[in-house]
Amino acid sequence: MEKRSDLAEDLLGQVRAVARRLSPPRVARLHLPALLCNDMAAKKDAEFCAVELEDGAFGLSYMLLGRSVSDLAARLGASDVLAGQPALEVAQGFAGSDPLRRAIGLATLNALTQSVWRRLGYAPPCAGNSLGEMRPRPGETVGMVGFFPPLVAQVLSCGARLVVVELDPQTVAREQGAHPELEVTLDRRALGRCQRVLATSTMLLNDTLDAMLGCAQGAESFAVIGPSAGCWPDPLFARGVSLVGGTRITDPEHFRRAMADGSSWGGAAEKYAIARGQWPGWEDLLR
Repeated sequence: MEKRSDLAEDLLGQVRAVARRLSPPRVARLHLPALLCNDMAAKKDAEFCAVELEDGAFGLSYMLLGRSVSDLAARLGASDVLAGQPALEVAQGFAGSDPLRRAIGLATLNALTQSVWRRLGYAPPCAGNSLGEMRPRPGETVGMVGFFPPLVAQVLSCGARLVVVELDPQTVAREQGAHPELEVTLDRRALGRCQRVLATSTMLLNDTLDAMLGCAQGAESFAVIGPSAGCWPDPLFARGVSLVGGTRITDPEHFRRAMADGSSWGGAAEKYAIARGQWPGWEDLLR
């Protein structure tokens, strides 16, 4: 078993440091996937959960579905199970080992980040494209940590080669069969041949970010994108990430309805992208 990194503690330490300057709100509501609440988890491998704070801020997190998660979610029960709880205490679950509490903890951590940004009037820059602002050049090799099917054609249309690194052997076998034109592998060392890397924010949950960065030290850029990356970017930038792309909720009512009935919530959200060189740093932002 790989040694856990201290990323979770760094991210939690970040929100605690901010909370000493700006008192955080409490949790208002937990939004679990409708399919999970309706005992339909077997039909999908994963979904997103969300934590809503009393000031209206939302935080998202990817969550793996499965029997143990479904059972725990059933015990959690109603969406107001976390109502009134101190958000910092709920976020602490991100440092634990239970998969659902880690996901809820990360969602809460992200909600705390979005809460402060709202209070400060900071709006992160809108994402310019789906590739984490990446513009691959012909002939170069792009690494993709986690398979992003909609983005494959975009990378290949630029004339770039694509290497996909996955953690699940079954996923690798399936995608190798479906996409023989791609290199899909379990070997993270393949990132050492990549000039640019586009990585899923799920790495924050499965604690593989440091290992992937270590294998991609020669890359010109390393972008972490996805709804789970709604946190303060400082700890990620300090590790060598060049861009953090997250998601913020812009239409709360639409989002609440979509989570409740299982419909798409894409129209209720906006993707953003924060480049390391354009980020003022959390202390300057709070000034």
